[in-house]
Amino acid sequence: MQIDEPSFLGNRMIGGTVLTDEEGRDFRVADLLGKPVILLLSYYGCDGTCPTMNAELAKVLAKVTRFSLGKDYRVLTVSFDRRDSPATARDFLAKSGSMAGVEGLGREVVKAGWRHAVVKTGEVEKFAGEVGFRFFWSDAAKAFLHPNVVVFLTPEGRVARYIYGTRMDARTVELAITDADWERISNSTAVFDMLTGACFSYNYAEGRYQWNYSLLAGVGSLVTGLSLMLLGAWTYRRRMARRGSGMLGNEGETHA
Repeated sequence: MQIDEPSFLGNRMIGGTVLTDEEGRDFRVADLLGKPVILLLSYYGCDGTCPTMNAELAKVLAKVTRFSLGKDYRVLTVSFDRRDSPATARDFLAKSGSMAGVEGLGREVVKAGWRHAVVKTGEVEKFAGEVGFRFFWSDAAKAFLHPNVVVFLTPEGRVARYIYGTRMDARTVELAITDADWERISNSTAVFDMLTGACFSYNYAEGRYQWNYSLLAGVGSLVTGLSLMLLGAWTYRRRMARRGSGMLGNEGETHA
């Protein structure tokens, strides 16, 4: 079930896939694009990790201050269980929402920026496979086994980052959104976001963001080199100034 991240990062989702949300409204994946999208694959009959993942994400997003849900990015939860329907999506939303305390985000904001849906065409394996998400039913556990992962998509629908459930926090989510929206940020005047995106890099081995030590070392070396050059130039000018004043003093004594 492990996602082969190098093989799927940069993959573009099929925008024409038709989904049906919790209100029974049909829409396409492309309708959500234009902004970064946080995608969760869950199944609505789950009474364990799926509602917990959705609830935890809601709690984390309530602490994200740099970006606004609905305005700067969107969230999409999609079921990979063929048996799910808009009705089970509504029940799941109510359950995970009560677990998270949706009031922290504001019900209207959640309604505007977070949709719970099912794949209308029934091709759930194909939809999940676009981001490398695999799952299977376990008769022993009487449940689906699957990775607990959040997928960050660019405004064009390309996979930008995977963040696993145990590593979610507000700072990580903000950095992942910055990665997903980097093209817009790099062409804007969002200096803070550009510096943040440059100063942090994603550590695939540990599955988290960390300081971009190679960049910091390079900047440090550049600053040190420039400082030494300036110091050398300043020292040289002082030495030449002293030598010049000494020569003027010697000429004065000769004339006397």
